Amino acid sequence: MSTNIITATTTRIVVPGVKFEIDGCEVYIVNVIKTSNLKGEPRFLVSVFLVYNNKVSRQYCFDVSSMEEFIRVLKYEIALFKLLVYSGAYDVYSKSW
Repeated sequence: MSTNIITATTTRIVVPGVKFEIDGCEVYIVNVIKTSNLKGEPRFLVSVFLVYNNKVSRQYCFDVSSMEEFIRVLKYEIALFKLLVYSGAYDVYSKSW
């Protein structure tokens, strides 16, 4: 069940518990906000975080117009996060919580 919060310019869609896997990395969608650009074309702000080898990434926010663009940008960020984990620089990158 999702919750819609409607304002004058945007609709925020909170998507609870969406998790899927791409390239061996777990992707969690935190929320999706539908907006539009100056031409009136729909855009989506998608907030996600990644889990790979029990390492949790920071939260990313992507501004995308389609699912294909979202997957392309997400694969790029997954590759960067995997490189960070493999290089051993994750401890410097991670914040303590």
